[in-house]
Amino acid sequence: MQAGVAQGALISAVLFSLYVNDMPSPSHHVELALYADDTAIMAASCKPTLLVSYLESYLNDLERWLSEWRIAINVSKSTAIIFARAARRFIQPRPLTLFGETIEWVDRTHHLGVTLDTRLTWSPHIDQARKRTAQKLVFWVPS
Repeated sequence: MQAGVAQGALISAVLFSLYVNDMPSPSHHVELALYADDTAIMAASCKPTLLVSYLESYLNDLERWLSEWRIAINVSKSTAIIFARAARRFIQPRPLTLFGETIEWVDRTHHLGVTLDTRLTWSPHIDQARKRTAQKLVFWVPS
Protein backbone atom coordinates (compact mmCIF):
# COMPACT_ATOMS: atom_id res chain seq x y z
CA MET A 1 0.00 0.00 0.00
CA GLN A 2 1.57 3.28 -1.12
CA ALA A 3 -0.95 5.59 0.57
CA GLY A 4 -4.09 5.21 2.65
CA VAL A 5 -5.31 2.94 5.41
CA ALA A 6 -6.56 -0.62 5.46
CA GLN A 7 -10.18 -0.88 4.39
CA GLY A 8 -12.44 -1.88 7.26
CA ALA A 9 -10.06 -0.86 10.04
CA LEU A 10 -11.79 0.79 12.99
CA ILE A 11 -9.99 4.08 12.55
CA SER A 12 -10.27 4.17 8.72
CA ALA A 13 -13.38 6.37 8.60
CA VAL A 14 -11.92 8.92 11.01
CA LEU A 15 -8.60 9.06 9.17
CA PHE A 16 -10.35 9.36 5.80
CA SER A 17 -12.46 12.27 7.14
CA LEU A 18 -9.31 14.03 8.30
CA TYR A 19 -7.59 13.32 4.99
CA VAL A 20 -10.37 14.87 2.88
CA ASN A 21 -11.05 17.75 5.27
CA ASP A 22 -9.41 20.23 2.89
CA MET A 23 -11.38 19.14 -0.18
CA PRO A 24 -11.96 22.19 -2.41
CA SER A 25 -14.81 24.38 -1.22
CA PRO A 26 -17.63 24.60 -3.74
CA SER A 27 -18.95 27.89 -5.14
CA HIS A 28 -22.28 29.32 -4.04
CA HIS A 29 -24.05 27.29 -6.79
CA VAL A 30 -22.45 23.96 -5.83
CA GLU A 31 -22.76 21.94 -2.62
CA LEU A 32 -21.11 18.78 -1.31
CA ALA A 33 -22.76 15.98 0.60
CA LEU A 34 -20.14 13.74 2.23
CA TYR A 35 -20.76 10.51 4.10
CA ALA A 36 -17.71 8.34 4.81
CA ASP A 37 -16.17 7.84 1.35
CA ASP A 38 -19.38 8.63 -0.60
CA THR A 39 -19.53 12.10 -2.07
CA ALA A 40 -22.38 13.78 -3.92
CA ILE A 41 -21.70 17.02 -5.76
CA MET A 42 -24.89 19.02 -6.27
CA ALA A 43 -25.46 22.14 -8.35
CA ALA A 44 -28.62 24.22 -8.63
CA SER A 45 -29.80 26.21 -11.63
CA CYS A 46 -32.91 26.69 -13.76
CA LYS A 47 -30.74 26.42 -16.88
CA PRO A 48 -29.02 23.08 -17.64
CA THR A 49 -26.14 24.83 -19.42
CA LEU A 50 -25.33 26.83 -16.29
CA LEU A 51 -25.72 23.71 -14.17
CA VAL A 52 -23.14 21.89 -16.29
CA SER A 53 -20.78 24.90 -16.16
CA TYR A 54 -20.94 24.98 -12.36
CA LEU A 55 -20.25 21.24 -12.17
CA GLU A 56 -17.39 21.42 -14.69
CA SER A 57 -15.73 24.22 -12.75
CA TYR A 58 -15.91 22.28 -9.50
CA LEU A 59 -14.80 19.01 -11.11
CA ASN A 60 -11.69 20.78 -12.46
CA ASP A 61 -10.81 21.97 -8.95
CA LEU A 62 -11.56 18.53 -7.54
CA GLU A 63 -9.39 16.80 -10.14
CA ARG A 64 -6.39 18.97 -9.21
CA TRP A 65 -6.96 18.29 -5.51
CA LEU A 66 -7.38 14.51 -6.01
CA SER A 67 -4.13 14.40 -8.00
CA GLU A 68 -2.26 16.43 -5.40
CA TRP A 69 -3.37 14.15 -2.55
CA ARG A 70 -3.01 10.93 -4.60
CA ILE A 71 -6.64 9.94 -4.11
CA ALA A 72 -7.90 7.57 -6.77
CA ILE A 73 -11.57 7.36 -7.61
CA ASN A 74 -13.42 5.07 -9.96
CA VAL A 75 -14.98 7.50 -12.43
CA SER A 76 -16.92 4.65 -14.08
CA LYS A 77 -18.96 4.37 -10.85
CA SER A 78 -19.84 8.07 -11.00
CA THR A 79 -23.08 9.27 -12.56
CA ALA A 80 -24.80 12.60 -13.17
CA ILE A 81 -28.54 13.21 -12.94
CA ILE A 82 -30.82 16.25 -13.26
CA PHE A 83 -33.72 16.49 -10.84
CA ALA A 84 -36.65 18.50 -12.21
CA ARG A 85 -40.38 18.92 -11.92
CA ALA A 86 -42.54 16.57 -13.98
CA ALA A 87 -43.43 19.32 -16.47
CA ARG A 88 -39.79 20.17 -17.26
CA ARG A 89 -38.05 18.29 -20.06
CA PHE A 90 -34.35 18.67 -20.77
CA ILE A 91 -32.26 17.62 -23.69
CA GLN A 92 -29.19 15.62 -22.74
CA PRO A 93 -26.60 18.08 -21.36
CA ARG A 94 -23.06 18.08 -22.69
CA PRO A 95 -20.85 15.42 -21.07
CA LEU A 96 -19.00 15.95 -17.82
CA THR A 97 -15.51 14.50 -17.50
CA LEU A 98 -13.11 13.72 -14.69
CA PHE A 99 -9.54 12.59 -15.43
CA GLY A 100 -10.48 12.37 -19.12
CA GLU A 101 -13.29 9.87 -18.45
CA THR A 102 -16.90 10.74 -19.19
CA ILE A 103 -19.39 10.79 -16.34
CA GLU A 104 -22.59 9.21 -17.63
CA TRP A 105 -25.90 11.12 -17.50
CA VAL A 106 -28.59 8.81 -16.14
CA ASP A 107 -32.33 8.84 -15.38
CA ARG A 108 -31.84 6.79 -12.22
CA THR A 109 -28.99 6.51 -9.72
CA HIS A 110 -28.21 4.99 -6.32
CA HIS A 111 -26.85 6.98 -3.40
CA LEU A 112 -26.38 5.58 0.11
CA GLY A 113 -28.76 2.71 -0.61
CA VAL A 114 -31.56 4.86 -2.02
CA THR A 115 -32.60 4.72 -5.67
CA LEU A 116 -33.25 8.22 -7.03
CA ASP A 117 -34.95 9.14 -10.31
CA THR A 118 -35.16 12.44 -12.18
CA ARG A 119 -38.52 13.30 -10.57
CA LEU A 120 -37.47 12.29 -7.03
CA THR A 121 -40.32 9.80 -6.71
CA TRP A 122 -40.13 6.74 -4.48
CA SER A 123 -41.25 4.33 -7.25
CA PRO A 124 -37.80 3.11 -8.39
CA HIS A 125 -36.62 2.64 -4.80
CA ILE A 126 -39.75 0.70 -3.84
CA ASP A 127 -39.50 -1.44 -6.99
CA GLN A 128 -35.86 -2.24 -6.22
CA ALA A 129 -36.67 -3.11 -2.59
CA ARG A 130 -39.57 -5.29 -3.73
CA LYS A 131 -37.32 -7.19 -6.17
CA ARG A 132 -34.62 -7.76 -3.53
CA THR A 133 -37.21 -8.97 -1.05
CA ALA A 134 -38.83 -11.32 -3.57
CA GLN A 135 -35.43 -12.85 -4.36
CA LYS A 136 -34.80 -13.58 -0.68
CA LEU A 137 -38.23 -15.01 0.08
CA VAL A 138 -38.58 -18.75 -0.17
CA PHE A 139 -42.03 -20.19 0.11
CA TRP A 140 -42.31 -23.58 1.74
CA VAL A 141 -45.45 -25.56 1.20
CA PRO A 142 -45.75 -28.65 3.40
CA SER A 143 -46.62 -31.81 1.47
